Amino acid sequence: MFQMLKRTDKTKIIGVCCLFLAVFFAVYIYICKHDIVFTKIKDNVSLSFSVLLYDLDGAFADRFDSYQIIYDSKNKLLKVLSVNTEAIVFKKNERAKSLKTLFYENLKKSLGSAINKFYLDLREVIGNAALSDFYINMSFKTFNDMLDSDKKIKSLLASNEFENKDLELLNYLEIVERVLYLLPRRFFKIQKNYKYVNTNIPKISLITLIFRIKKQVPIVMFCDMPVKYVRMRIEPNKQDIKGFLDKIYYNNNADVNINKKNVVAVDIKNASRKSRMAEKIAWLLRANKFDVLDWGSLPTVYDVTLIKDYKGNFTQALKISEILGIGKIIVSYNPSVYADINVFIGKDCKIYDSLDKKNDANGKH
Repeated sequence: MFQMLKRTDKTKIIGVCCLFLAVFFAVYIYICKHDIVFTKIKDNVSLSFSVLLYDLDGAFADRFDSYQIIYDSKNKLLKVLSVNTEAIVFKKNERAKSLKTLFYENLKKSLGSAINKFYLDLREVIGNAALSDFYINMSFKTFNDMLDSDKKIKSLLASNEFENKDLELLNYLEIVERVLYLLPRRFFKIQKNYKYVNTNIPKISLITLIFRIKKQVPIVMFCDMPVKYVRMRIEPNKQDIKGFLDKIYYNNNADVNINKKNVVAVDIKNASRKSRMAEKIAWLLRANKFDVLDWGSLPTVYDVTLIKDYKGNFTQALKISEILGIGKIIVSYNPSVYADINVFIGKDCKIYDSLDKKNDANGKH
């Protein structure tokens, strides 16, 4: 009798497991058939996304973020172009105004109109790069509600005053990186708030999108839109934007080192307030065959080390980050800059050399 009960229990357990597997595979097959994003990723197709975040109630100090994204699934590369929304738009017979100003003026009429006109204005600035396969537009409140248990992202979103553009871009980059590492349980928040998101991505695709991209562990190439400062205003640099789009943004070569130079010229700035850091890194990079042009100090303090790639030497920028063991990389395309790469040493950098040891031995700090 006891043995019969044991067999019955085992049969039940096996039956439950089989049922679970059947449901799992049925759901998987359903997702594969209906998840248009997954289908394209599976076929190693490059996907393009437009992401727009806006502030409806002033809770985020009228912050306005726009990103154009290409996901190269074949090379596992996520290219994120951060649009400078302070850049002005030139229109015939109209006063030039920034993307941000135009959006919030149009928002007084209707949200849908403001979004549609924004993408038309953006096309005037960056051309067809403003046209994407998929778009995701939402308020910061919706975005915040989806991530309400991530305190770090909330603090990043609350930051709205930056000493310079580099520090602002580092804030944006950290938000992108944090979103990529979201836990699966956050997807339920996405499902709950889907109705507040303006997107052409089906709900099931939006829920699984981050998870599928994250699973491939992509390299993030974070890019700054080329601009120029003319008469106290920020203008799109049309020539550099075209060069950036052609050489970097649309370039699908597996080798992300666009220029493929043997020797890369590097300029180093100490933004850590720690003594001799620029000198230490200069000799370290020279020992690794980098051509260090100059080094010096900055009055601005950076919490994290920033590596700026000006001419499309992304692989070399990654190598510098690997050598230092730290460093956030931003592609800031500007071929007129003398150096190829600039390193801004942040407080997170720790390089200890023989002179430090000598000073310690002599009781100096």
